[in-house]
Amino acid sequence: MSARAVTRLPGGPAPHDEAVVLSPAWLTAVLRQRHPGATVTATDVTERIQTVATKVRFDVAYESGATADAPPALCVKAYFNPVARQRGTSRAEVDFYRRLAGTLPVRTPPCVHAEVDDETGHPLLLMHDLVVAGAEFGDPLMGFGRDQAAGTLDQLAALHAATWDGSPKRQALTPDLATAFPPRLTSLARHLGPERLQAQLDDGRAPGIPAEVRRADRLLAAMGALAGFSDRHPRCLVHGDVHTGNVYATADGSPGLIDWQVVQYGVWALDVAYHLAAVLDPDERVRSERELLDHYLDRLATHGGRPLDRDEAWWAYRAHLPYGFFLWGITRAVDRPITQRHASRLAQAVARHDSFGLLGV
Repeated sequence: MSARAVTRLPGGPAPHDEAVVLSPAWLTAVLRQRHPGATVTATDVTERIQTVATKVRFDVAYESGATADAPPALCVKAYFNPVARQRGTSRAEVDFYRRLAGTLPVRTPPCVHAEVDDETGHPLLLMHDLVVAGAEFGDPLMGFGRDQAAGTLDQLAALHAATWDGSPKRQALTPDLATAFPPRLTSLARHLGPERLQAQLDDGRAPGIPAEVRRADRLLAAMGALAGFSDRHPRCLVHGDVHTGNVYATADGSPGLIDWQVVQYGVWALDVAYHLAAVLDPDERVRSERELLDHYLDRLATHGGRPLDRDEAWWAYRAHLPYGFFLWGITRAVDRPITQRHASRLAQAVARHDSFGLLGV
């Protein structure tokens, strides 16, 4: 999509006014770039989800004679809430869809429009509504079974292999991944100071977890250790937030990934450790995590990634568990039951594997 085409949109390339985005005039201008005969006459909101960003699902009505392939329903993701915009926004997800999503062997929602307003810095995504297409989104309060987790690991292995340091597939990608999607461990660790982080870790989101695991200073030190670890090992593009709610199943049951807001260039184990500890019941994780890690390593090799030593991979898996615990330790804008479920599961995994001890913190 050219810069000239984007600037002609009425209301700009990424309006922060929901009414503008849902207006027939703006949607017609956007859709005609892919569907020249489409003229939007009306929209009807079917669902609105407000967390940090706002997601709005809506049906689209067209003037008679519109192209048959124009989407009947769309989903927009943006920062329509002024309070959310004041907290800061990230353009990483928009850049992922605009520059990479269509070139990678990983399922993502078909994207109609992905832009950032250069004047306001506001990012906006417009995607096909997967629910209308028969997809089913994961429930953050429901876990995965072993087979479901294995399916998501296959998607992660495909993503990682295609962007692995030094791989032919990696060299064929247009952007410099480390520059376009830089590591986030250091910047995330600056999100909250030690005192504020400690207050959140002690607010009951990780009940029953030993005090030595709920120490903000150790968790921040672990993030620093992982940042240094990342620089010394092969890296790839990682999703960065693969909990149940960010996984969907297509109509035929195949898994796909949404919410690429924390996408970054880092070590594969960030995704694998976080995913298994977040989605599996703790008892199931204990039974299956080593076997599922072997499954991931097999799929990574099948997709063309560099074979990894299994003992070293097991160490890396256990060492990277604090990353997910940290993400749910700093979370504020998510419903409490979801936050507590994930923080507790990830903290249990950190405690069981003595991840802080492995990292020397």
